[in-house]
Amino acid sequence: MIKRTLAIVLVIAVLAVLAFGAWVTKDIQAHGPDSGRRVRITIGEGVGFAAATRELNARGLLPRPWTLKLYARVTGDDRRIQSGTYQFVEGTPPIDILHALVRGDILAYSVTIPEGFNLWQVAGAFDSVGVDSSTMLASVTDATLARAFDIPASTLEGYLFPDTYRVPFGSNARQLVEQMLARARSAWSDDHERRAREIGMSRHQVLTLASIVEAEARVSDERPMIAAVYHNRLRKRMRLEADPTVAYAMGGFRGRLYYKDLAIDSPYNTYRHAGLPPGPICNPGEASIRATLHPAEGVEALYFVARGDGRHVFSKTLREHSAAVREARRNAARRAANGS
Repeated sequence: MIKRTLAIVLVIAVLAVLAFGAWVTKDIQAHGPDSGRRVRITIGEGVGFAAATRELNARGLLPRPWTLKLYARVTGDDRRIQSGTYQFVEGTPPIDILHALVRGDILAYSVTIPEGFNLWQVAGAFDSVGVDSSTMLASVTDATLARAFDIPASTLEGYLFPDTYRVPFGSNARQLVEQMLARARSAWSDDHERRAREIGMSRHQVLTLASIVEAEARVSDERPMIAAVYHNRLRKRMRLEADPTVAYAMGGFRGRLYYKDLAIDSPYNTYRHAGLPPGPICNPGEASIRATLHPAEGVEALYFVARGDGRHVFSKTLREHSAAVREARRNAARRAANGS
C-alpha cells in the first residue's frame, strides 16, 4: 500500500513538473500585446542576466521575467548573453529576446565604402549612421594611429579599405578606423608584397599609384592600361600630370578643373612635381591595386584622354595625344549641342 501511494505521489509530482515546464515554455513563447513600439536597450559589458531581465521588465518587454530566468538557467543561456545595444518590438516573445541576446543580434548598421572614396567621403558615409564626421576625420588624420599600423604618412588615406562594414550602434570612430585598417592589412597578401618588391615599389607607393588609377578609371578593363601609362611615365621620369591629384590638392574638389587649377602649389599636384605624390589620394579597391602591381604588358602609351563615354584613348606620342584631345573636345561639343 505504501509503495503504491509513493508511486502515485511520484507520478503526480512528475506530471506537475511536466505541466509546469509546459506552462513556462508556453509563457516565454507567447506574443505580448503588439503596439508596434520599438524599445532600445543596452546591455553593458559584464552585466548579468538577472540585471538584464530586470531592465527588460522595466521597459515593458518581459511581463514575467522569472519564467525566462528559469528557462535560461536550465538551458545555460543565462551565461551566454552578449553586451551591446538591442532593439525589440513591444510584444516580442521572451524566447526570441533571449535568443537575440545569445546570438548578439545587436542594433547595427551596414555602411558601404565604395572604391575611390577619399577620407572626407569616408567620414561622411559613417556620419550618416551617427558617427560624427569630425571625430572620424580626427581619427583618420591621427599620426599615432598611422604609426601603430606602420603607415608612413600623416593620414590614413589609401588604407581605409573599401568594403561593407557592420557598425554596431554606439561605435566610436577610432574602433571603426581600426576595423578598416585591419581589413586593409588582411587584403595586402604575401603575393602583393612579393610583386611590389619585383617592380621596385613599397606598399605605400603601390597604394599611392593605385589610388590614381582608381580615380581615373571608369571602366574596369582599362585599369591595367592606365596603370601601364603611369608606370611608363615614372620610368621615363616624366611628370604624371594626373588631374585627380590636383583635385585632391584642392580638398577633394569634384567639379571641372581649369588650367589655372593646375598651378596650385601642393606636393600632390603632379603637374608641378615629378614622381608620385606623398601618399594616396583616395582609397583604392583590390582591382586597382592588382592593376598597379600587374600593369598591361607591351603597352608603350604615355598619354590618355577621356572619350566622354567612360573609356579613354591611349597614345604613344604627344602628337597623337594632342589629336585625340582635339577629337574628344569636338565630340564633347557635339554632345552639348545635341543636348546629350
